[in-house]
Amino acid sequence: MSARMNVAAAAGSTVIRALGATWRIRSLDEEHLVAARRRSPQLIFAFWHGRLLPLSYLYRGSGARILASRHEDGELLGRTVRRLGFGHVRGSSTRGGSRAILELVEELRAGHDLGLTVDGPRGPRHVVKPGVVQIAKISGSAIVPITSASRRHRTFASWDAFELPYPWTRVVVRYGPAVIVPADADRDTMEAKRLEVERALAAVTSEADRDASV
Repeated sequence: MSARMNVAAAAGSTVIRALGATWRIRSLDEEHLVAARRRSPQLIFAFWHGRLLPLSYLYRGSGARILASRHEDGELLGRTVRRLGFGHVRGSSTRGGSRAILELVEELRAGHDLGLTVDGPRGPRHVVKPGVVQIAKISGSAIVPITSASRRHRTFASWDAFELPYPWTRVVVRYGPAVIVPADADRDTMEAKRLEVERALAAVTSEADRDASV
């Protein structure tokens, strides 16, 4: 099983690199990224599970840490992203105070950005899980909503409506304003911040879809 998974991960990373090299990528609203970086040196990039493929290509080699589940598909994702130059933390961020959350906070403190599929690993689609705001509260790092969209793509019949951009297509990456979670945030504030991330991602995704279709 391990050998087959390694082969699959090597093939997947090779395909992503080859496919990504053909895309015409345009990044929009990068001033939000610059402002967030001024606010906190390490950032938490929050994105939808179904839009992760172009982001994995754009940020390849960055050393950012990615959370992947302990399921077989999560292990395959972890091995694939390692080959693209990311770090990999195993586990789930759906429960506050979990081991994975604490490991991710330590990665931030060690100087690494995080990339979180905030509706993963199994949905519901486009519903932000609470882990991202827990990590932001403990670490003090800013959450940056980020998304991708492509003019021509295949949408899979999966829970996340995963998008696979076709070769040579236009790809748009769009950033949203940073979300800051106070260190003393109570339960109501945490829920408000979770919804803020969710609404910000919905907005930037809608805008990116519009931009990619032009």
